[in-house]
Amino acid sequence: MWRWYDKGEEWLAISLLGGTSLSMLVSSTARAVGQPFAGGAELAQFLFIWTAVLGADITLRHGGQVRIDALVIRLPAKLQLIITSLCLGMMLLFLVLLAWYGFILATSNWQRPMGVAGLSYGYITLALPIGAVLMIITLLRRITAIGIIASLVADDDNAVEETL
Repeated sequence: MWRWYDKGEEWLAISLLGGTSLSMLVSSTARAVGQPFAGGAELAQFLFIWTAVLGADITLRHGGQVRIDALVIRLPAKLQLIITSLCLGMMLLFLVLLAWYGFILATSNWQRPMGVAGLSYGYITLALPIGAVLMIITLLRRITAIGIIASLVADDDNAVEETL
């Protein structure tokens, strides 16, 4: 089931990025021929924000978040576990707060139109809490699948270490 979820999310992110590019191409081409497409830039902004949120979750799924561990990897395993658990706890708490307040923000922005396109600004602000929920799911999946310490290590780092 998770394989389909992961592939679906990746295809959606790729499609949204393609839509962003296509929207900008159509908008700039239409402007160049004298028939401007008023909502092109706004549509591209909307698609790009959702692409960024999905891309952040995909990156987190592969352990691609920024991690500075030069000091932590030199500590005893027990201390590594404590520090990593603390970091994961803070990450999860932050994501829960983003989701909670993000949904409140999205519902308060629902009646606000987004420029010329007339699209609700709520669709844009909804990207933040949905992205936070997706990242919570991803973090919990990584923790249960590969453990606490390895959950913050990039997948390709594990592959390099296994070959050494």
